[in-house]
Amino acid sequence: MMFDYYQDGLVNLKSVLVLVLVFLSVVWWMQQPRNLPPGPWRLPIVGFIPQLMWSMFYKQEELHLLATRLGQKYGKIYSFDVFGLVFVVINDYSIMKEANNDPILSDKGHNNELENRLLGSCYHSYKHMAEYRKFDRKFYREFGIGKRSFEDKIVAECKSISQQLDDLKGIPCNPHHLFVNGTCNVLFSIVFGVRHDYDDEHFRHLTDLNSRIVYLLGAGFWCLIRPKYYPNKESKEMLEIAQDIYDFIDTHIEKHRHDFDAKTPKDFIDLYLKAIEEAPKLDDPFSYLQEDNMRAALYLMFFGGADTTSTTLDWCCLYMMAYPDIQMKIQEEINSVVGCNRLPQLSDQAQMPFTRAALLEVQRHVALLPLSTFHTASAETTLRGYRIPKGATIVSNIYAVMRDPVAFPEPDRFNPERFINEAGEYLAKEEVCPFGVGRRICTGKQLAKMELFIFFTHLLHRYSLVKPDDAPPITFEGTYGAKLGATFTPKPCTVKFVVRE
Repeated sequence: MMFDYYQDGLVNLKSVLVLVLVFLSVVWWMQQPRNLPPGPWRLPIVGFIPQLMWSMFYKQEELHLLATRLGQKYGKIYSFDVFGLVFVVINDYSIMKEANNDPILSDKGHNNELENRLLGSCYHSYKHMAEYRKFDRKFYREFGIGKRSFEDKIVAECKSISQQLDDLKGIPCNPHHLFVNGTCNVLFSIVFGVRHDYDDEHFRHLTDLNSRIVYLLGAGFWCLIRPKYYPNKESKEMLEIAQDIYDFIDTHIEKHRHDFDAKTPKDFIDLYLKAIEEAPKLDDPFSYLQEDNMRAALYLMFFGGADTTSTTLDWCCLYMMAYPDIQMKIQEEINSVVGCNRLPQLSDQAQMPFTRAALLEVQRHVALLPLSTFHTASAETTLRGYRIPKGATIVSNIYAVMRDPVAFPEPDRFNPERFINEAGEYLAKEEVCPFGVGRRICTGKQLAKMELFIFFTHLLHRYSLVKPDDAPPITFEGTYGAKLGATFTPKPCTVKFVVRE
């Protein structure tokens, strides 16, 4: 009798729990935003987390491949949520362009401490960010993007890298640190007005710190857009690293203040100090003219270009070793234009269509920032008829766009000829968008393109890039997303730099 009583009580308790769970699920379902883009089934509270964890950690599927696969199932624009945070993923260039040109869909983050430290408060609002970008473009315009002054700085680093490679006398090496040193020094010279020797321990420490932050940021710079209630050890480590980098920046700012002459600004810091001095005093913490935002801008210029350019050069070496016939064709083109008595120059680009096509095809095939940087909707809006709620995270799947079989037939095939027209001329396509799309496109795009062309052509002018006999097979697998990392990075590999006759 007593057993039956407890058994009946247990059954009743289970029934009550089931009813409560059903009630809460119905309430949760009724509170969900309507007319969102389609997407996978959303579980109460956790949303897409179980499927996400299964794909990332059990199947070891990279995030950009998962995003592309879901797009093939749910459409060119789809959505899911994670602990109530709505993600809208775009896999189509035209929709991506529309979204990235909409100020409402171009805000950044959730105003967390990490984002404030690394990016500055002016990055939260599209309005304030647009003001800073005007200043940024003014710097590149006044200091000569595309002019000889910038080109000479890049050439100087090419010569330093060549000297290091010559000293190896054909011994295979991993050139990654050389590329990091070279690209960082270009940025140091235009931002801080100085350059460092490659064996300078403090310089190497700074470049290592920068590489570490890129690794910790995660896909789409997820650590920056994650709300405050997502604690993680990566953010804590990045704050500690940021402090070391800011100490270095503060030292240079103070030195520039001491020698500052508004009439003759020499670099980015001088131009920024001049802008602050000449601007009316504004009680606006989000203005780029505030000191904290200047420090963040200095860091972002250094951070934004060094890792992406050096990693692209890593991939270039890998593709040239994998496709020696393409490498040879590039070298033949360089020989015909430049000859043996001088080095390639930016002015040679128009006469090197295949070289430019090969560089663009590397960028397309790799998709260095597969999911670009995440943006946030500052208010509720619509996109292609779908409701986008305030606070939704907008994810641009650059990888899917640059592997679109309509824009790029046989998208998995490495084929520079796709950017050469029937007349043998270089013909870029706007769907190749490694620097992003729309209003938030990378302001350092032109500098990065200059660096890539000069570094790449100088290397192939002097060396043939050969896979060492004892090296493992070439692989185009990389690390990204599930394994952290803001960029799609190749596995470490060695290259034999053979001096050309």
